[in-house]
Amino acid sequence: MLSLQALALGLASLSFVSGQSQYGENQRTLDQDSEEVQRAFFQPIDDIELLGPAFTRPETIPSTFPAGQDGPTPQRELEYFVRSIAERNDYMTYREADFKSEEGRSFPYVVLSKQSTNGTLESGSGKLRVWLQAAIHGDEPAGDQALMSFLGLLYANATYADYLLDRMDILMLHRYNPDGVSYFQRTLATNFDPNRDSIKLARQQTRDIKTLFNSWSPHISGDMHEFGATTTYGEGNLVHSSDALFSAAKNLNIHPEIRKLSEDLFATSIGQGLEDAGFRWRPYITGGSSEDEDIIRLNEAGSDARIGRNGIGLTQTISFLFETRGIYLADQEFQRRTACGLTMITSLLGAAASNYEQVYSTMTSAIEDFISSDDDIVVTDSPTIEMREYPFVNIDTVSIVRPKVEFASTTPTNANLTRLRPEAYLIPRAWADIAERLRVYGLEVQELEYAYQGPVEALNVTSSTLSETRYEGAVLQTVETRTVNREISLPPGSFWVSTQQKNIGLAFNALEPENIDSYVTFGIIPLEENDEYPIFRVMG
Repeated sequence: MLSLQALALGLASLSFVSGQSQYGENQRTLDQDSEEVQRAFFQPIDDIELLGPAFTRPETIPSTFPAGQDGPTPQRELEYFVRSIAERNDYMTYREADFKSEEGRSFPYVVLSKQSTNGTLESGSGKLRVWLQAAIHGDEPAGDQALMSFLGLLYANATYADYLLDRMDILMLHRYNPDGVSYFQRTLATNFDPNRDSIKLARQQTRDIKTLFNSWSPHISGDMHEFGATTTYGEGNLVHSSDALFSAAKNLNIHPEIRKLSEDLFATSIGQGLEDAGFRWRPYITGGSSEDEDIIRLNEAGSDARIGRNGIGLTQTISFLFETRGIYLADQEFQRRTACGLTMITSLLGAAASNYEQVYSTMTSAIEDFISSDDDIVVTDSPTIEMREYPFVNIDTVSIVRPKVEFASTTPTNANLTRLRPEAYLIPRAWADIAERLRVYGLEVQELEYAYQGPVEALNVTSSTLSETRYEGAVLQTVETRTVNREISLPPGSFWVSTQQKNIGLAFNALEPENIDSYVTFGIIPLEENDEYPIFRVMG
């Protein structure tokens, strides 16, 4: 059985723009659909009205958008659009975050609530809280355009807005990566991938946005992206036929009732909404071009916590990744791509609103149960490998075909290594930077006023393997450990992290050393064979 760690390492190169990176302007090479393919499968959906600035003010689109050198909505136009709508509506509050991007750009966001927020991020009592974000990757423009179009829809349709806001409060962060959008590149200005930083927290921008996210503490989240439209498979003549790929969070340290609600209610509703609107969709997958292989291999969205979808889900949130078919296309098929993204947003929130009581009660009880649970935690897992048909466009015959592919299914994943849930993690004061990362996760970290003396579970490294390539500057390490029960003495100022917390699932992934995203994996806590791991487990 193939491990998810092996899958992630094998696909690491897919996280980067092709070729050598430079500072800024790391744009992709255009690779658009042929006129025949576009005409046959990717025509505009004219009965979906789009009210984002690229459609209501097309004169503001840069002339370089068709060449794939800029997106359609500059930062100043986004800020004008969002602010002007918010100022005309009592239930919308326009804000700018109290932090800046790596290059000093602002982060405007909007809070939608019938209850005045009075300068705070307190949601209305008894309502669902929703977090919607876009443009975490700067060269996926249908994402933030769909979210701006959703804001425009709420402004234009007061009855619809009233219906939603009777049941939920919404925070929209339209542009997570304004520097990347400015350069029309996937990554941050520093060339780190912000959607791979949920656990290691390498960049201050990630930490700042995560702090804002935790202050809202949503029940539901949607993250808007685009995927590679024209990556080729088979003999080089197959490309994606789906307009949309989407996925819920998959990590097994998310409460099972939240995962069940995500798959059974929300994923089903989103898929139906897409079909009703005339779009084709499949569960989100990754897979490199397979022209040189005998079989097409596709990997369903994994459980790795470094990915934003799972990083958000591990706060015990219904978390969805939404992707439209758009990378490499520049402005081609942009109306259809944006309409598809908008449809996923409205389907997500429509399912939440029409099933409000079920969703709210399930989330409330699941979070309470997770906090008090003594169930085992899942450290490593793996997919189920199976053969299944998968739809592609054959660009030679201009038809949809369904070849058999090797599919690594993660709905659900299979738990491999599990451990008893400790009462707490004990962190020596020398590792204060680890405690600070955990606080950014939204966890309460107690600084001990007294010396700690008592029994703990320690983990000793029995084997260590280093990857042959770097991943965002890190040589990833895979370790195995054995448990040793011993007495320990730590000085005052050491840290106690109770596991009876809503966001502790993030710590399970970060602090259990065998996990694919642990601090050991990324070299934040360097270890060698026979070393003792310096984070200790206190058992109840």
